[in-house]
Amino acid sequence: MYPWATKEYLLWEMSLGQIIMYLSLGHEQKHGKRESEKPTYQGKSHEELTALREQLRQTYGAIDG
Repeated sequence: MYPWATKEYLLWEMSLGQIIMYLSLGHEQKHGKRESEKPTYQGKSHEELTALREQLRQTYGAIDG
C-alpha cells in the first residue's frame, strides 16, 4: 500500500494490533468493504435465538457430542 511499509518496518516499528489494523484497512481500500455472509446473533432475544436453534436442528439434525 505504501512504499515505506516494508515487512521489516512493520515488524520492528509496529505492534501486532497496529499491523493487523494497517493490513485490514489496506485490504478494505483495495477490495472494498465486504458484508459478512454469516448471520449476526448480537442483539437478538433469548426467544429468537431459541427459535433459530430449533429451526437449525430441524434442518440439520441434532449434534451428538
